[in-house]
Amino acid sequence: MRLVGWGVASDPLWRAYAAAIAGSFLLLSGVSFRLAERNGFDLFRYANRLLRLAMAAAAVSIATYLVFPDAWVFFGILHMMLLASLLAPLLVRLPNAVLILLAAGALVLPQVWRSPTFDGIGWGFLGLAKTPPVANDLVPLFPWIAPYIVGLVVGGPLARLGESQAWPLPRRTRWLAWIGRHSLLFYLLHQPLLYGVAVGLATLIPVDPAVQRAGFVTDCRLEYERHGATQEMSERFCGCVAASVDDTGIWESREDDPSFGPLLATAVQACQAQPSGEVPDPSEPEGAADGGD
Repeated sequence: MRLVGWGVASDPLWRAYAAAIAGSFLLLSGVSFRLAERNGFDLFRYANRLLRLAMAAAAVSIATYLVFPDAWVFFGILHMMLLASLLAPLLVRLPNAVLILLAAGALVLPQVWRSPTFDGIGWGFLGLAKTPPVANDLVPLFPWIAPYIVGLVVGGPLARLGESQAWPLPRRTRWLAWIGRHSLLFYLLHQPLLYGVAVGLATLIPVDPAVQRAGFVTDCRLEYERHGATQEMSERFCGCVAASVDDTGIWESREDDPSFGPLLATAVQACQAQPSGEVPDPSEPEGAADGGD
């Protein structure tokens, strides 16, 4: 909708904020598993939790596929919680020292090793792809199992403390406990509510062509840099494409106009044909432009 002029998906502070939220969800989920099973493993309660998570994750995937078919959520935060919960009964049997090593390894692995073998949506849940699949929310196993494992470690002492000491809640704060018991429902509701608010604002706030143009350039640069272009190349190429369509009225609308497609395609071809604009074509696999190895 481009309501703001900065790249929310690419700005380092916003990305750190999003990562902190996702990490806190998974850490608290690991703590909750420890607390829930402190009196012994309850198979019925465990299976019921898995079923609710699976249904919620499926609902998110179906809804986002209908609304955003090119960037639907095939493995988001709920999918990661489901996978972590499936692994949790095995992980909790390990010593804390081993769990900490596993968490550290999960954090480091995708930073030091990725492979094109894992490219494609089928392997996207691992987080080890050379070119990650496009999705509005992607929370893969690596590195995101790490905060969940940390939650299992932190939850151990809390569970033992809870066995020996009761923590009665003040009457004025019991509504917080009720919200906590229904956190999954609140999570499922907050997304469509916030999206509806954003859509409503988009109909009220006038279009700012400068914001539209800046957002396009940011998205363009991210896409080309994902396919091997340097920062200088992506800046030059995406600036060329944007300048080529400045007089077409393309920046004066938030909606995707079918007539804009051919305009952008022509601009892309013209900018790629420039001698100084050797930029990889994202439709080609890596190495195709120079004949491969």
